[in-house]
Amino acid sequence: MKSIRILLIAASALAFVNVAHAQSTPSSTTSVTVVTAAPAYSNDPMVQKRHDDSIAKKEYKARKKAAKKEMKMEKKEAKIELKAEKAESTEVRNQALAADPISRKP
Repeated sequence: MKSIRILLIAASALAFVNVAHAQSTPSSTTSVTVVTAAPAYSNDPMVQKRHDDSIAKKEYKARKKAAKKEMKMEKKEAKIELKAEKAESTEVRNQALAADPISRKP
């Protein structure tokens, strides 16, 4: 009885590995393609959950990448604006100092 149980466990484990391997698809493209529904051939809730999780992860990464790109653009614009304000304030200060020199008392 014990040997039959071990054989059944091993056979079921191999079957699950083969099914999981057959259902996995290699992704050789770098572009993000989001599929909205689970594959038609899978009624297994675990496979559907795994598929939904991978879709959610891809969507999150795409949103994160877009937000990071937008943040970099805003930071670059802010840096340019800060440099312009700094140059303007330096010019105003230099003009004020040139127009009204500090008088020294001997």
